[in-house]
Amino acid sequence: MMPKSIRYTLRIAMLVAVVAALTMLGAPLAPTHSPYASALSGLVSSPVYAAGCPDKACNQGINCVSAPGFKCIRFNGKGCSATPCS
Repeated sequence: MMPKSIRYTLRIAMLVAVVAALTMLGAPLAPTHSPYASALSGLVSSPVYAAGCPDKACNQGINCVSAPGFKCIRFNGKGCSATPCS
């Protein structure tokens, strides 16, 4: 037989898990269009744009230019450095 403290801890953990699952299931899947929504809410970037390779390379250590397969990092007006995306 389990002690009461372990049983109560398990009950609380299960209750927290159920509440978390219900909040995830109750979240809206698509943005709702209402007169009370912000005009800028459609401009929020999605995680798709944050992931992946930006396809920018370094042009002679001066500035970033478009080039597939590279990620360019700029240094506060002191040039740049490019690394290949993996």
